[in-house]
Amino acid sequence: MSVFSDLELIGTEAISKEIFPVLVLMSIADQEKMKTYFGKNPEHRFNNLQLTENQILVECCSDYTDIPTGSKFDVIFAGRDVENFRNVAAVLEYASYNRSYEVDVVPRGYSPLGIINFPEGKPEILSKLRPESENRDFNKYDEPYLTEKKVLKSYMNLKKEKSYNKKRGL
Repeated sequence: MSVFSDLELIGTEAISKEIFPVLVLMSIADQEKMKTYFGKNPEHRFNNLQLTENQILVECCSDYTDIPTGSKFDVIFAGRDVENFRNVAAVLEYASYNRSYEVDVVPRGYSPLGIINFPEGKPEILSKLRPESENRDFNKYDEPYLTEKKVLKSYMNLKKEKSYNKKRGL
């Protein structure tokens, strides 16, 4: 049985109503495995990567649109618990698609590694993020979503509208 977040279930409508950007944080990167892979390109930035205490290296994706590096987010929520969102300060600082291809966007439909900075401190929800070395287990881990308040507000309005229409049989 597939497990979907509320946002994924209304994805087509979200796209049609331009409810994005939404950056999905899929897993914390295994830095030792990553160094072996990226080490084949001695000039790649990840070979000498030193994260600050407020940064994470994460596999991330965007299903709806390309998200440029430098994008700022002010809301984070668990994929299956949108209503319990948290205010946060986050910046997508960097993305790399593979050992020889650094990108300036998280391309729609792809899952590059990204560096996310949380200048005001990492939120607790990141503790539910799956380590790359472990299998997906939605009972144990979640995929946090980063977005903007205006996007979350649009999504919540769409969800209320769908619920209202469902009750009316529309």
